[in-house]
Amino acid sequence: MLKHLLLLPFALLLAACSSLTQYSVSEGEINQYLKDKVAFQKELGIPGIMSSKIRLDDLQSRIGRSRADRVELDAAGDLQVASPLGSQQMRIRLSLSARPDYVAEQGAIYLRDLELISVKTEPADVGAALTPLLPTFNQSLSLFLSQTPVYRLDTSRQNEARIKDKVEALKVEPGRLVIPFKLM
Repeated sequence: MLKHLLLLPFALLLAACSSLTQYSVSEGEINQYLKDKVAFQKELGIPGIMSSKIRLDDLQSRIGRSRADRVELDAAGDLQVASPLGSQQMRIRLSLSARPDYVAEQGAIYLRDLELISVKTEPADVGAALTPLLPTFNQSLSLFLSQTPVYRLDTSRQNEARIKDKVEALKVEPGRLVIPFKLM
């Protein structure tokens, strides 16, 4: 019995130390950052066959929900496609999956290894016409997300400024990214 009483304060101390050596960024914080600071715009095409202008400005993350090490990203926006047969304006919605990566020098989280899961358009009947553009579009979006952070630690916030250069790794948990850091 005495042994169990002595272990209780030790267990509480270990739990407190764990919360002092990690910082977490919630799905809501990342979604707000995406809303305020991230928009994708690109012109793509196959010369003489098809061209498109795409703008994605409605980005929402789902962290660690489907796969434990991934961030799912829903992106919506406008797409204009032109071909020799005419032009079409549509809404587009993409589902993507990517691996989050922390870059300490910048205090920023990027998305790497992008996978395009699904593409939906309104009107739906024109979605098949996008097939020739999907590889180029996926490559452009992948490059954009590997160079544009989905979250950057705010050095004006004391907690985030202190840990920026001390991060050891990045862990994906359902609904949040956990950033473990060194105290020294």
